[in-house]
Amino acid sequence: MSETKSGAEKKGIILPTTVQKARTVNAQTMVIYGKPKTGKTTALSKLNNCLIIDVENGSAFIDGMILQPPENAGPVSKFKWLKELAATIKEAGKPYDYVAIDTLSQLDMDAEWVGTYNYMHSITGKKFNRDEAGNIIKPSNPNYESVLTLGNGYGYRYTREAIMDIYDALKDLGRICTIFVCHVADKMVANKNGEEVMVKDLALVGKTRDIIPRLCDAIANVWNEDGKMMISFIGDGQKIGGVRAKHLLGYTGELDWNKIFIKTEE
Repeated sequence: MSETKSGAEKKGIILPTTVQKARTVNAQTMVIYGKPKTGKTTALSKLNNCLIIDVENGSAFIDGMILQPPENAGPVSKFKWLKELAATIKEAGKPYDYVAIDTLSQLDMDAEWVGTYNYMHSITGKKFNRDEAGNIIKPSNPNYESVLTLGNGYGYRYTREAIMDIYDALKDLGRICTIFVCHVADKMVANKNGEEVMVKDLALVGKTRDIIPRLCDAIANVWNEDGKMMISFIGDGQKIGGVRAKHLLGYTGELDWNKIFIKTEE
């Protein structure tokens, strides 16, 4: 008598019966955030076999493996170039141990205009940024509007889709880790006692500020203290942080890449 297959087996699903061991030790995606000009890019340049993708034109004084978008590229052209670069790196077999995107905050700002372009070329936005004859109004025109001018916050959907699309294209370029650099946003919030406290957050817009930390393996705040670059993966009521890599739980102190990315047996 033939055995009867279960419903799960018919669907190609095999239910696990043993404990799966961890497949990785180091964080594969990481966000480091801090104030401008604290030495983030310099610190990344000291990471062995690290490609820095400088989308903010802030690496002129740094020695390192650095790529920048074509000069005078607008947001839409920049995003297209980044996707082509990502495809080239993958086709080359991911030759870099680390790839750093410097900065995600700049790409988030650019996403407003990429989202505007995408909305203009959608069915619902076919009349947006058009003159009476239906011709497209160029960004240089003072009448050109951002998609964020749409009512009820509708336009944020398009900027969020643009930044998440480019994040997905870039997130797994480093053989060991892909690092996204962010600026820090300081904001005043009221705690449960009604007192206002200063909170450090990612300089990203809207829901993206919450989505990115959930997707990344590690979030760290960096700062310069008496000429030393410090880093903390600890999150609390005044700053975001967190990590999935066990060796980084509770880690705070001077930045040491050898401690952040530990060697593993091949």
